[in-house]
Amino acid sequence: MRKAVIHLSLCLVSLLALPVVAGEKSAATAAEKKPTLGAPLSTGYEDAIAAHAAKPIFRPAGTAPAVYGPGDIYSLLVTGKESNNVFFQFEAVVPEGGGPPPHVHSKEDETFYIVHGSLEILLGDRTHLAKAGDFVYIPRGTIHRFKNVGSSAAVQLVTFSPSGMEKFFQEVFPVVTDRKATPPPVTDELIRKMNDAAPKYGLKFVPPPDGGKR
Repeated sequence: MRKAVIHLSLCLVSLLALPVVAGEKSAATAAEKKPTLGAPLSTGYEDAIAAHAAKPIFRPAGTAPAVYGPGDIYSLLVTGKESNNVFFQFEAVVPEGGGPPPHVHSKEDETFYIVHGSLEILLGDRTHLAKAGDFVYIPRGTIHRFKNVGSSAAVQLVTFSPSGMEKFFQEVFPVVTDRKATPPPVTDELIRKMNDAAPKYGLKFVPPPDGGKR
């Protein structure tokens, strides 16, 4: 009888231990199936991110696509397509008398960095003479323009943030085929094209306020 009781007790202990062991195995299996942190959200996720990431660019001097602005040459260094629409930057070579008429951008902020020579810069109702090394920040909604009032060509880097204005350039301005050639004169046809396309890009040409004050 005593042996039977001991045997029965051992059987009960074994039965009670089974759920614990099963629970441990289930927990281990769940842990194995649980995705690790940092894993791709879906198949191809990392490839999709890489496909849309901006790519590094190296452009040797004189190789960027270029257009003739109003009396100037604009080399398109980085477009919105290349920067994921973060910014657009171009180099402006501005000969004597070159530069656009006063205007306002409603969609982008803009900066000028003078690399060579000097430019007369209209900012709101004030005019500044910017020389090599000078920097200009133009918040959207500010009337501005640059003009070369000197006797030699000036060079500046112009940046728009966000991008988009390059599409206006590509639509309106003729493509440069010979960088050494003199930019063509501003014609009535170019002015018409500029005025017709401007509203689409949040651009408005305006008369200078009071002629600008120094």
